[in-house]
Amino acid sequence: MVEAVGSLDRAVTRDDDPGPSPVAVGTETHEDAAVRQPWFKRLDWSRAGLLVGLALFVIAAIVLYDTLEDLTWQEVADALSRIVWHQVALALVATALSYCALIGYDILALRHVGARLVPLPAVAFTSFVGQTFTFTLGFGVLTGGAVRWRMYQGYGLKPGQILAVGALTTLTFWLGIATVAAICLLFRPGALAPIDGLSPNLNFLIGLTVLGGVATWVTVSAIRQRTLTVGELTMPLPGPQATLGAIVVGLLDTVAAATALWLILPAGPDAGFISFLAVFAIATVLGVISHIPGGVGIFEATLILAQPQIPLGDMAASLILFRLVYYIVPFAIACLLFGAYEVRQRQQAVGQFAKALRSFARPIAPRVAGIAVFLGGVVLLFSSATPEEHYRVAILRTIIPLPFVELSQLAGSIAGMVLLIISYGLVRRMANAQRMAVLLLLAGAVCALFKGLDIEEATICSIVAGLLVLYKDEFYRQAELFSVRPSFEWIIACVVAVGATIWLGFFVYSNVDYQHRLWWDFAYNADAPRFLRAALATVVVAFGIAAYIIMHRTRAAFDPATREELETIAPLIETSTRSDAHLAMLGDKRFLLSASGKGFTMYGVQGRSWIAMSDPVAPEEEIDGMVWRFKELVDRNGGMPVFYQITTGHLPAYLDAGFSLAKLGEEAWVDLGKFTLEGGEGRRLRQAKAKAERSGATFEIVPAEKVEGMLGELEAVSDAWLDEKGKNEKGFSLGFWSPDYVKRYDQAVIRQNGRIVAFANIWRGAGKKEYTVDLMRYLPDGPAGMMDLLFIGLLAQAKSEGYQWFNLGMAPLSGLPRHRLASLWSRIGAFVYRRGDRFYNFEGLRSYKDKFKPEWRPKYLAFPGGLALPQILMDVTGLISSSPRRALSEETT
Repeated sequence: MVEAVGSLDRAVTRDDDPGPSPVAVGTETHEDAAVRQPWFKRLDWSRAGLLVGLALFVIAAIVLYDTLEDLTWQEVADALSRIVWHQVALALVATALSYCALIGYDILALRHVGARLVPLPAVAFTSFVGQTFTFTLGFGVLTGGAVRWRMYQGYGLKPGQILAVGALTTLTFWLGIATVAAICLLFRPGALAPIDGLSPNLNFLIGLTVLGGVATWVTVSAIRQRTLTVGELTMPLPGPQATLGAIVVGLLDTVAAATALWLILPAGPDAGFISFLAVFAIATVLGVISHIPGGVGIFEATLILAQPQIPLGDMAASLILFRLVYYIVPFAIACLLFGAYEVRQRQQAVGQFAKALRSFARPIAPRVAGIAVFLGGVVLLFSSATPEEHYRVAILRTIIPLPFVELSQLAGSIAGMVLLIISYGLVRRMANAQRMAVLLLLAGAVCALFKGLDIEEATICSIVAGLLVLYKDEFYRQAELFSVRPSFEWIIACVVAVGATIWLGFFVYSNVDYQHRLWWDFAYNADAPRFLRAALATVVVAFGIAAYIIMHRTRAAFDPATREELETIAPLIETSTRSDAHLAMLGDKRFLLSASGKGFTMYGVQGRSWIAMSDPVAPEEEIDGMVWRFKELVDRNGGMPVFYQITTGHLPAYLDAGFSLAKLGEEAWVDLGKFTLEGGEGRRLRQAKAKAERSGATFEIVPAEKVEGMLGELEAVSDAWLDEKGKNEKGFSLGFWSPDYVKRYDQAVIRQNGRIVAFANIWRGAGKKEYTVDLMRYLPDGPAGMMDLLFIGLLAQAKSEGYQWFNLGMAPLSGLPRHRLASLWSRIGAFVYRRGDRFYNFEGLRSYKDKFKPEWRPKYLAFPGGLALPQILMDVTGLISSSPRRALSEETT
């Protein structure tokens, strides 16, 4: 009966209205015209209906809360048990008559748009399905309007005509219901006194005014036809005959709908059917104004306030039953009819549609499954807070022993609580969450049958479990169940669900006096004690899971690769042209091989961040595919994929894979073909070299096979350097002291009077393309200029060996844009680069490398985007700091 009514698209105009006169060009702008309009025309009246509806809903909610505060569930249940079921059958008949009357609105609208050839059965079917969808779901334009669009276009109606039918249906509905309400006010003006607090005379005057307005409309439309424009269609508005027809339809509809509720009201003192009809009509009007589907809350509050002579429990029970009879039953029938119609219309395409539907549902299946499992948990919890049906308990006592009933109630509540938590894991596509959810839902279904023969509850749980099994392939992530913590919104939803369950239980059993012995009362009909025990178990389990999630720490990273795995990728490193491929030999990383086995991605895990070091080490044609391969691996494990210090060579691959980029700094590359110590360009370098040599410093290259004999001296230099810098070893993106690692490579050594004062291990790329050093250490009391001598000697050695480029390493945060429109990260990084000398000599490091005349190449961080960057940077820092400990502990075992 209550319909969510949409607003009309166009203003009503007269046939002979010439419209607004044209405005001379250059004389007045649209803004000037808007300013000259009255204030009430400049307001956005499209939102007025929503604001009025919201206000009505809030008022109704407050009224219902105050009115029903002392009402108990037992009173409602007793009132329902007193209803005679043949009255319900008569109410269903009255409901059918109401929906038959509603067909008149579509008939009147179709006549006005000239669509007289639509068969009456089609009009009846469309009206019934459209009205039930609108009544139950609201949003009439999207629900009832969509049904009319689907049905009427098959009978040749144009889009404009279908839109006009919807608009005219709305208009005639308002004419009908307003007239009925006004007539009722004339006959029973005092019936609304409990609602509006007005005197009967004033209510009579309001009804007379509304009828006067309708009469004026009838008279004006009879004298001069007016039109309504919807889209490109202009149609005549209802004239006298159509208006009177709408009034008749509204009267029949309202009387039938009111009769459906009247029949299930309890017997007793009342003010008569006419007074009840007046209240029902006004409640319907208020429900329509609220724009809430079915007028829920406003409709009930109006009837309860206007009928104080009816006991509150009886009125609440009757309204609940009326919702079922007038809304739920017709809606279920309409769904079945509309579904059957669609299947019949598309018999040949049903199979293809089902296949396409399943394919369409796959991407959203995890999120839908998470919500469905959450609701399944809520159903199990709410079930534990409400009493079982007495007749079902009577059957249960003959087939199920009492201990099974008690345990089923307890187990069902616990299963519901756990389902709330793991539902978030389903959204994250976690395989463990899917398996546990299926088990818990099936267990909940069994518990529902054992504790009270709740067939409906068991069916819901079984259907949700079946959907999880059907889409099990979508849950593929192998992360630990509680390794991904729920979002704040999900935690709040769980708290609200548990709180609502406890509140519901105390409301339902508010008539039961609390006693300590209730905890130990075991009986088939002991619903309140079972609720207390279930509530306690639910809270204990909730706190236990919360404590586990808070205290449980996921592994900071996966265990590093074994020695055997390192030896497996060693040949790939030797054949790679990239010098930084040797970072893999640090022993602090894991490896993902390419499909061909010719390349690998080295990575570490910190928190949820899976951090790959630089671009994949692989042939050029395989790198793009390996970016996707690594992202798939991380996705299966529920982490965040990150690539640290990538180059510009394959940026499109990262962008195509959905990564965002943040610049980390620039790397200095010296073109060895241009490097020289001769002439004017090499003068400063010759001077630095000569200065170091005058202090007794010498440069030499120690082959790898001789390094083991000098490890003690090298370690002493390394320890002195760490002590002087006050630093701990760092790894992952740079080398750290490890005997196994150091003795793999040639060492560039600076000696003073035979004593080693500085060293650096040398990396060489295949094909003589790249040459660089990694681990560099020196004594704090070494000779001046020894590091200049070290690099000059390395550059000269690399050039003599025929290499093309020497990598001097990265200058962090250099080269970041300082423009005011740059990204926030770039502006922060540039500020730290300029002002952060207290923490790190950013500018000094770049200035030192600049004297070798390098080519600066940018390095980037590829990450998932959004607000994850701060956490990712913290994880990268943590991984760099912790990886030496993991690698060295692995080395000593």
